[in-house]
Amino acid sequence: MRILVLSNTPWSTDNCFGNSFSNIFGGISGIEIANIYCRYGQPNNPIVKKYYQITEKSLIKNLINRKNPSGSEIKDLGQSFSLDESGQKVFNYLRNNRSQFYFWARDFIWAIGRWRSEKLKKFIRDFNPDIIFQPLYYSLYLNRIALFLKEFTGVPLVCYVSDDVYTLRQLSFSPLYWIDRFMKRRIIKRLVNQCERIYVISDIQKREYEKCFHKECRILTKGADFSCYPREKHNIHRPLKLAYTGNVGGGRWRSLHRMGRVLSEINKDGVKAQLYIYSMTPLTKRMKKAMHDEKSIFFMGGVSSEVVPAIQSDADVLVHVEPTDLRGRLQVHQSFSTKIVDYLHSNRCIFAVGTPDVASIDYLIKNEAGVVATTEQEIYDRLSELLAHPEIIHEYAKRAWNCGSRNHQINIIQEQLYEDLTRLVKGKQDESIAYKCD
Repeated sequence: MRILVLSNTPWSTDNCFGNSFSNIFGGISGIEIANIYCRYGQPNNPIVKKYYQITEKSLIKNLINRKNPSGSEIKDLGQSFSLDESGQKVFNYLRNNRSQFYFWARDFIWAIGRWRSEKLKKFIRDFNPDIIFQPLYYSLYLNRIALFLKEFTGVPLVCYVSDDVYTLRQLSFSPLYWIDRFMKRRIIKRLVNQCERIYVISDIQKREYEKCFHKECRILTKGADFSCYPREKHNIHRPLKLAYTGNVGGGRWRSLHRMGRVLSEINKDGVKAQLYIYSMTPLTKRMKKAMHDEKSIFFMGGVSSEVVPAIQSDADVLVHVEPTDLRGRLQVHQSFSTKIVDYLHSNRCIFAVGTPDVASIDYLIKNEAGVVATTEQEIYDRLSELLAHPEIIHEYAKRAWNCGSRNHQINIIQEQLYEDLTRLVKGKQDESIAYKCD
């Protein structure tokens, strides 16, 4: 089965998209994957064999001179377009400040750009996909490309949603935000109408999107090998070692800052617990200051995906945080953090900060897979309890593993996915044969 995947970022195990998709598709026999991606950067994964890259820079160059390609197949990964240091700084600034005019300018470039090139069509024809697997983005141009791919190939289209890209359950006082959301809702609805299957990432998202789109949605998450229970960690660090690995954007840094304040209070009469934060997220000065002090909380910077399992294994407690302000909660209301599966597989106690109306927190509560706190006082009480009774840490480590074993066994996830996609491909082929016979 040949699967064409359209993505915004390059397929790299060091970013969220690449990490999740490598996990979901890695090791499935009988598939071949090609990736069309629309951002700067270099792919890094052991799965995908063919790449096609389009960027704003290549589109602008093509508009200036048609002889410049608007996109190209990446046969040598070193030839992929990447941002230099100054360009990356500008990109990080724009991403952190979320300028609506910047996003509209980018959409305009893609709207007038000649990305529907003969090179792109040749790449698609040469690969000859059986199915398109499309992360559903909050984006005009990516969804337009997906609609083009569906029309050009005529093969089944599958969408995978991991964030709330559609509902109006958001908080913003900017009229520009709502103009943008209503525009993007229209094209998202068009794309969903073309989908033969929709995968979602949480129970909450499944319930809400089935009402929105009047289509069946199926839950798909990362998985891991839970077939063999690992050796237990008996020794607890002194001071207690807490670790956070993941994105700190979207208000999560504020929750980590609150944990840091609590730890500073706990450590007043001697260092009893410390939190180490590992994240690739570009930080402002304010964020850096909030997540680092000399005794209780340390920002360690980004590390490669290969190093993360060792960090998680060395920790006594793995921290998961979600934003607790109203705007942040609404943004992540449907989202299930992919790192939770990694945490479950690490066989470590999970300490989560968030509210029960967020899918990740709701999941941990319902599965009794983590210690959950919402307020600063609750963070203090729960951490103090762990310090006073270390046996709770071991108990929640077992609960985490058992939750993963019940819900995230990777071979079961992949078998179900492969069977589902195979049925869609076969159904389309049978439909095509019947049409030709008529």
